[in-house]
Amino acid sequence: MAVNKKLTASFKNMKRKAWDMPIKNLTRKTTIAKEFRTAKSSMEKAVGFMFSEPKTALVMAFEKEKNISLHMFFVFGTIDVLFLDRNMKVVELKREFRPFTAYTSGKKAKYAVELPKGSIKKSSTRTGDKLALISISTEKSRAEKKITIK
Repeated sequence: MAVNKKLTASFKNMKRKAWDMPIKNLTRKTTIAKEFRTAKSSMEKAVGFMFSEPKTALVMAFEKEKNISLHMFFVFGTIDVLFLDRNMKVVELKREFRPFTAYTSGKKAKYAVELPKGSIKKSSTRTGDKLALISISTEKSRAEKKITIK
Protein backbone atom coordinates (compact mmCIF):
# COMPACT_ATOMS: atom_id res chain seq x y z
CA MET A 1 0.00 0.00 0.00
CA ALA A 2 2.86 2.42 0.81
CA VAL A 3 4.38 1.81 -2.64
CA ASN A 4 1.10 2.73 -4.36
CA LYS A 5 0.92 6.01 -2.40
CA LYS A 6 4.48 6.90 -3.37
CA LEU A 7 3.81 6.04 -7.02
CA THR A 8 0.61 8.11 -7.07
CA ALA A 9 2.41 11.08 -5.49
CA SER A 10 5.16 10.71 -8.08
CA PHE A 11 2.62 10.85 -10.94
CA LYS A 12 0.95 13.94 -9.48
CA ASN A 13 4.29 15.77 -9.27
CA MET A 14 4.92 15.11 -12.96
CA LYS A 15 1.65 16.72 -14.09
CA ARG A 16 3.23 20.01 -15.10
CA LYS A 17 1.40 22.94 -16.59
CA ALA A 18 1.36 22.95 -20.38
CA TRP A 19 3.44 25.59 -22.13
CA ASP A 20 1.24 28.25 -23.65
CA MET A 21 3.01 27.82 -26.99
CA PRO A 22 1.74 26.25 -30.18
CA ILE A 23 3.15 23.49 -32.34
CA LYS A 24 2.99 24.67 -35.94
CA ASN A 25 3.15 22.78 -39.22
CA LEU A 26 5.38 25.10 -41.28
CA THR A 27 4.76 23.16 -44.49
CA ARG A 28 0.94 23.36 -44.39
CA LYS A 29 0.79 26.62 -42.37
CA THR A 30 -1.50 25.05 -39.77
CA THR A 31 -1.51 24.82 -35.98
CA ILE A 32 -1.26 21.26 -34.70
CA ALA A 33 -1.63 22.12 -31.00
CA LYS A 34 -2.19 25.41 -29.16
CA GLU A 35 -0.12 24.29 -26.18
CA PHE A 36 2.13 21.44 -25.12
CA ARG A 37 4.07 20.02 -22.22
CA THR A 38 7.38 18.18 -22.33
CA ALA A 39 8.56 14.84 -21.00
CA LYS A 40 12.33 14.89 -20.60
CA SER A 41 13.20 12.27 -18.00
CA SER A 42 12.77 8.52 -18.52
CA MET A 43 10.07 8.48 -15.84
CA GLU A 44 8.13 11.35 -17.45
CA LYS A 45 8.29 9.56 -20.82
CA ALA A 46 7.15 6.25 -19.29
CA VAL A 47 4.20 7.93 -17.55
CA GLY A 48 3.16 10.19 -20.45
CA PHE A 49 -0.65 10.40 -20.38
CA MET A 50 -1.13 7.51 -17.92
CA PHE A 51 -4.13 7.89 -15.64
CA SER A 52 -5.42 10.89 -17.59
CA GLU A 53 -7.47 11.95 -20.58
CA PRO A 54 -5.13 13.44 -23.23
CA LYS A 55 -6.14 17.10 -23.71
CA THR A 56 -2.87 18.84 -24.62
CA ALA A 57 0.14 17.80 -26.69
CA LEU A 58 3.07 16.02 -25.07
CA VAL A 59 6.53 16.33 -26.65
CA MET A 60 9.13 13.69 -25.80
CA ALA A 61 12.74 14.31 -26.82
CA PHE A 62 15.27 11.48 -27.03
CA GLU A 63 19.08 11.72 -27.04
CA LYS A 64 19.42 10.31 -30.54
CA GLU A 65 17.27 9.13 -33.41
CA LYS A 66 15.92 5.62 -32.83
CA ASN A 67 12.83 3.48 -33.28
CA ILE A 68 10.60 4.80 -30.50
CA SER A 69 8.40 2.40 -28.53
CA LEU A 70 5.27 3.78 -26.88
CA HIS A 71 2.53 2.22 -24.79
CA MET A 72 -1.00 3.27 -23.94
CA PHE A 73 -1.36 1.34 -20.69
CA PHE A 74 -3.68 3.12 -18.27
CA VAL A 75 -4.36 5.95 -20.74
CA PHE A 76 -8.07 6.70 -20.94
CA GLY A 77 -8.40 8.05 -24.47
CA THR A 78 -7.24 7.59 -28.05
CA ILE A 79 -4.41 9.82 -29.30
CA ASP A 80 -2.50 10.67 -32.48
CA VAL A 81 1.32 10.54 -32.54
CA LEU A 82 3.87 12.27 -34.76
CA PHE A 83 7.44 10.99 -34.98
CA LEU A 84 10.00 13.68 -35.91
CA ASP A 85 13.65 13.51 -36.93
CA ARG A 86 16.35 15.81 -35.53
CA ASN A 87 15.33 18.51 -38.06
CA MET A 88 11.70 18.48 -36.81
CA LYS A 89 10.54 16.78 -40.01
CA VAL A 90 7.66 14.28 -39.71
CA VAL A 91 9.01 10.81 -40.51
CA GLU A 92 5.98 8.79 -39.38
CA LEU A 93 2.36 9.25 -38.26
CA LYS A 94 0.26 7.09 -35.94
CA ARG A 95 -3.43 7.94 -36.02
CA GLU A 96 -5.86 6.72 -33.34
CA PHE A 97 -3.39 5.05 -30.98
CA ARG A 98 -5.82 3.22 -28.73
CA PRO A 99 -5.73 2.62 -24.95
CA PHE A 100 -4.01 -0.52 -23.64
CA THR A 101 -1.96 -1.09 -26.81
CA ALA A 102 1.72 -0.63 -27.74
CA TYR A 103 3.45 0.67 -30.87
CA THR A 104 7.03 0.97 -32.15
CA SER A 105 7.82 3.44 -34.91
CA GLY A 106 9.00 1.90 -38.17
CA LYS A 107 11.27 4.90 -38.83
CA LYS A 108 13.95 6.33 -36.57
CA ALA A 109 12.93 9.54 -34.80
CA LYS A 110 14.34 11.92 -32.18
CA TYR A 111 10.97 13.30 -31.03
CA ALA A 112 7.55 11.78 -30.38
CA VAL A 113 4.65 14.22 -30.20
CA GLU A 114 1.52 12.79 -28.60
CA LEU A 115 -1.62 14.71 -29.56
CA PRO A 116 -5.35 14.60 -28.85
CA LYS A 117 -7.26 12.33 -31.25
CA GLY A 118 -7.95 13.94 -34.63
CA SER A 119 -5.09 16.47 -34.47
CA ILE A 120 -3.28 14.96 -37.48
CA LYS A 121 -6.38 15.11 -39.69
CA LYS A 122 -7.42 18.57 -38.46
CA SER A 123 -3.97 20.06 -39.21
CA SER A 124 -3.57 18.11 -42.51
CA THR A 125 -0.15 16.94 -41.31
CA ARG A 126 1.66 14.45 -43.53
CA THR A 127 4.98 12.62 -43.62
CA GLY A 128 7.73 15.01 -44.74
CA ASP A 129 6.14 18.13 -43.20
CA LYS A 130 8.41 20.46 -41.21
CA LEU A 131 7.21 21.44 -37.71
CA ALA A 132 8.17 24.14 -35.21
CA LEU A 133 7.51 24.68 -31.54
CA ILE A 134 6.73 28.39 -31.38
CA SER A 135 7.11 30.85 -28.52
CA ILE A 136 4.90 33.93 -28.79
CA SER A 137 6.71 36.98 -27.43
CA THR A 138 4.84 39.27 -25.05
CA GLU A 139 6.32 42.33 -26.74
CA LYS A 140 4.15 44.56 -28.93
CA SER A 141 5.60 42.94 -32.03
CA ARG A 142 4.40 39.50 -30.81
CA ALA A 143 7.29 38.05 -32.82
CA GLU A 144 7.48 34.28 -33.20
CA LYS A 145 10.67 32.54 -32.14
CA LYS A 146 11.67 28.94 -32.75
CA ILE A 147 12.61 27.02 -29.61
CA THR A 148 14.55 23.83 -29.02
CA ILE A 149 13.74 21.19 -26.43
CA LYS A 150 16.81 19.57 -24.89
